[in-house]
Amino acid sequence: MNTTSNPGKQQAKSIRARDAICEATIELLVDVGYVETSLNRVASNAGFSKGALQHHYPSKEDLIAATLNRLLERPFRRERNPANNIEDALMIAWKKYINTPAYRALLEILNAARTDNLLQSRIAGELLDWGQALDAQSLAQYEALSGDDDEVVMLLNMTRSFMRGLLIQESYGNDRVKSLNYIKKWISLISPLIRLREQNL
Repeated sequence: MNTTSNPGKQQAKSIRARDAICEATIELLVDVGYVETSLNRVASNAGFSKGALQHHYPSKEDLIAATLNRLLERPFRRERNPANNIEDALMIAWKKYINTPAYRALLEILNAARTDNLLQSRIAGELLDWGQALDAQSLAQYEALSGDDDEVVMLLNMTRSFMRGLLIQESYGNDRVKSLNYIKKWISLISPLIRLREQNL
């Protein structure tokens, strides 16, 4: 009897299960928010029993931490930016990576971690690493016309903060057309200050 293939099949099955569970978590975070994203609800949406879900993620914090890791990886798995200028690059960032269900799910986790000390302590390291990786990505893709790398990091962090705020503001009256107009205005304000590095053109 050949048993060497069983561990590989079991591992692949486990990966598929974790993928399905995390995707169900993302959907629920967007649809019903962090508080209502319970293990029971995730298990039901993913098509698992609660026991099967807890085999992979014993607690809600385990599940949210794993889901967060998937969400944080997404900006770094993207293809080469097809933009020819800073205006296009920032608009692509808004449309393809920030104004998305995945990013809205990420915001739910970030907002919950503000007051949930257990969750905050569980994900603090990942968020710190993510912020540093985003800064490094900014420096690799953009340069300040002043030649000051700190200005690049500052302007791109301001841009991400502004875009996050617009997503939240949509719950309080901004519609998507107005948000898009705000994005265009913001881009027009910072585009004289930074540009794509030549290797990204």
